[in-house]
Amino acid sequence: MEAVEKAARAYTRAELTELLRRAQEGSHEALEEIFTFLRERLLALARHRQGLGLRAADVEDTVQEAMLAVHEHLLKLRTWEDVSRLARRALRNRLSVHARYRRSRDPHEVPLEEVARSYRIEVNPEALELERILEQALDELYRINPQYAVVLRGICNGLSKKELCRILGVASNQFNTLLYRSRRTLRRLLKERWGIEW
Repeated sequence: MEAVEKAARAYTRAELTELLRRAQEGSHEALEEIFTFLRERLLALARHRQGLGLRAADVEDTVQEAMLAVHEHLLKLRTWEDVSRLARRALRNRLSVHARYRRSRDPHEVPLEEVARSYRIEVNPEALELERILEQALDELYRINPQYAVVLRGICNGLSKKELCRILGVASNQFNTLLYRSRRTLRRLLKERWGIEW
């Protein structure tokens, strides 16, 4: 059987399932052993996903919440695989919730030299008016979601995807979704406030 390690101690899945059975029968030692082992695994998984912009306290909170979910359903779980599956699912859900909260609450600090407003002299008054509207729309977008405005201003100012991912602290695979949502929100703003369909 495949062994799963925890520090110096290694458990087989059968041993973990037996610990689960004993914990369900009321053994506090077995319960403590299961949760000590589970906590280390969940912390490792959560730290691996810390690139979502989470703080250390968020990681600890998500692990605790996942362990509470396991404790709440402990009597219904049959095997270690059931425990592991439930814990991973709860952890993933809580990480997403915490990451969304952080992105919506934490200010984004962007160096001004990297994302600056563009100023050009145009002879075409319609182009000037369109640029003024776009600037107002981006300011409004910043109030709705700062991340969206940073993405679009960065693109307008020639920043690469890699540079924007670094500034925003997002993974490359999350950037396309962020860009799509940014554009969709800007289009909606332009249509609702200025009657411009883009």
